[in-house]
Amino acid sequence: MRYVAPLFVAILFAACQTPTRTDDPNEFLRRHVETGLCNPVFIEGDSTWTIEERMKHYGVPGMSIAVIDDYKIAWTKSYGVMDSTTMQPVTDSTLFQAASISKPVFAVAVLKLAEQGTLNIDEDVNSMLTSWKIPENAFTAKEKVTLKRLLGHVAGTTVHGFQGYRHGEPLPTLLSILKGEAPCELTAGGGDQIPGTAWRYSGGGYCVASQVILDKNGGTIPQHMHDLVLKPLGMSRSTYEQPMPKAMEHSAASGYVPDGSMTVGKWHIYPEISPDGLWTTATDLARFVIDMQKTIATDSGKVLSRTTSTQMVEPFLDPNTAVGLMLDNKGSERYFEHGGWNEGFCGQIYGSVKNGNGAVVLINANQPAFMFEVIRSIARAYDWSEFVPQHKEMPMDSTALRAFTGRYRIGSDNMVTIALRNGKLYREPLREPPTELVHIGDGEFAGRTDERSRRFLKDATGAMTLQVSDTKSGEVLSKLSRMKDDERIPFEYVQRGDRDAALRGYADLKAADPNDGAVNEEALNSFGYTLLSAHLTEQARDLFFINMQLYPESANVYDSYAEACLKLGDKKQALEYYKRTLAMNPQNQNAKGIVAELEREMKGSR
Repeated sequence: MRYVAPLFVAILFAACQTPTRTDDPNEFLRRHVETGLCNPVFIEGDSTWTIEERMKHYGVPGMSIAVIDDYKIAWTKSYGVMDSTTMQPVTDSTLFQAASISKPVFAVAVLKLAEQGTLNIDEDVNSMLTSWKIPENAFTAKEKVTLKRLLGHVAGTTVHGFQGYRHGEPLPTLLSILKGEAPCELTAGGGDQIPGTAWRYSGGGYCVASQVILDKNGGTIPQHMHDLVLKPLGMSRSTYEQPMPKAMEHSAASGYVPDGSMTVGKWHIYPEISPDGLWTTATDLARFVIDMQKTIATDSGKVLSRTTSTQMVEPFLDPNTAVGLMLDNKGSERYFEHGGWNEGFCGQIYGSVKNGNGAVVLINANQPAFMFEVIRSIARAYDWSEFVPQHKEMPMDSTALRAFTGRYRIGSDNMVTIALRNGKLYREPLREPPTELVHIGDGEFAGRTDERSRRFLKDATGAMTLQVSDTKSGEVLSKLSRMKDDERIPFEYVQRGDRDAALRGYADLKAADPNDGAVNEEALNSFGYTLLSAHLTEQARDLFFINMQLYPESANVYDSYAEACLKLGDKKQALEYYKRTLAMNPQNQNAKGIVAELEREMKGSR
């Protein structure tokens, strides 16, 4: 027998194990999906990541995905573990919280009841509600809240989302959620915009829609969802029951928050149900996506008619939203989509309106960026038209690039720095990580992290402007003027630790325009918490302090400032301002607990 080198045998064996597109198309494409994760924009020659690498990078314990091709589930696969303590692996039967993907599935149930003649989606919901009514005000006097507007987030209702409840905590009823009665902290049934005039995401609106169903039909939302949608679509591993049935708990993944720690109690309970209460699998959600696609394409769906379903994939007031779903236009191709975020869980569905392509990704972590990397990899492997922009770099001389550098103003309190580093141009936003700008020809630049294009334009006086455009439509989104060297925005003083100068700057902005978004109380507070998350605690404290001076009648700003002081170890200051917020809002249980603890500590140290 002739001797064959072991290395040659190993290479030959490996080659035999690697499928080709002809031998096993799904396996071939699956390998491409698993190794092709990339940025939102792909520059020719860029390297890609594997699913395993990115799960480790983001700290995602487990994932389940389903790939849809030609109106069928091409394949499903699960990765990682349900629980990092038990190390029990995720399987295709593992249950994840779908979070806000609960909304489009619920919307289908509402539209089915409308088809059956039980509900009128264009009627004033107060004419159908009996146990409670939306409070009438100046906004509802002009236009009425309807089911269609509630499902499309244009009813003027409030409350973006819900935090959920820990195991053992008292759970509110739907009516108490709508009224804002204990143990709720939010009132989900109100409105502060004219219905039908503006889009604003509202989980509270879905709670109103649920109450309409209960008042008209009785029963429970989980049972209606089972009968109207889950059972007809064969979503046998899905339930809207909250808390979930004990018999299903062994199949449920544990959730993990952004810092990598497990959600207290493994998962939260969401008694609102319709906006966030679905437990499901990637396979079951793929069945939902496919049924929507088949209904639109051939009117062969199992729940709705094509006429009714079309409302869910056609723009409704806003070009990127529909009734129950979001829309993503990629050139000539339209996709319907919806994401979800509950404490410890994220999910995303995508479906082409006309080509039968799609994907479902569910993870037990709050890391949506990872999910979109997976979806882009699926899109590239399956040649989804124009889904991931791809460009070729056209090198440009460093001298030419240097002419574009400088600080460019965005609004009244934001800017982006354009810098030249090692012969490459970088975009350095004030509130985001820096990214490279790549010249793709004819003076146009692209970044890897967003789909906008950028051009630098110089006028007759030599003043430079950065023009930002939508690559899909060509629409000019903004024109940013280059700032003078001695010009400063208020937040730059926060960065420098000059709180007094920053306060003067913000006060001037508010005096000039009280509606300027840069001095909006909620926006400043939210930005402060972004700084806290980035461990820029001194900057966060100073921004919260400025917010207190701008809005001295708000209890919330004192609470935020006290929290930052506590993180910096200034317990005396923290105690003082927690007491101030309690004087204004005695119901703040968190502040009560911290005040009691700090007073005990200080008393004990005397």
